[in-house]
Amino acid sequence: MSQASALLDHVIRPVAQSLGEPHPILDEILLGAATLRHFDPFAIADDEGLGVFGISPILHRQVWDEYLAFDPERASRVRGFASQHEFLVNPDLELITNARYGAAVAISALEWVKPSWPRPNDADGLTRLWSSLLHIEEESYLARLHKALAPLCLAAPRGLPAI
Repeated sequence: MSQASALLDHVIRPVAQSLGEPHPILDEILLGAATLRHFDPFAIADDEGLGVFGISPILHRQVWDEYLAFDPERASRVRGFASQHEFLVNPDLELITNARYGAAVAISALEWVKPSWPRPNDADGLTRLWSSLLHIEEESYLARLHKALAPLCLAAPRGLPAI
């Protein structure tokens, strides 16, 4: 089993299923983000993103303060992926040490902006969506993310609506 298959089968898809309706956009964006970071949960890039999906501490707080705070049931499910003690001590550390929690936050960030989802086979749109959430405009990052997403988008099911 490849690292990509393991990440999809044991992290991304089970978390997406637990949080609600899975969607190809979740698979493509999160796998693309992880591929970009070379599956290194300790990668430190210029974007200051944490963990396998490169979530910034700012986005982490925004997801909690501006989305999950208004959906207690979903917040409880996301919190369920975090460790009991460490989350209370350093919630951002959970993004680095806990891939399922990182996936739950990333999926929640994407659900938060669901009306702006492009079609699953739109690599340009997916690149813009994820980079806008991370507040990254650096051309080299955008080019690398697009390159990671393009093959995933080619394999995306055709005819699926954006949401």
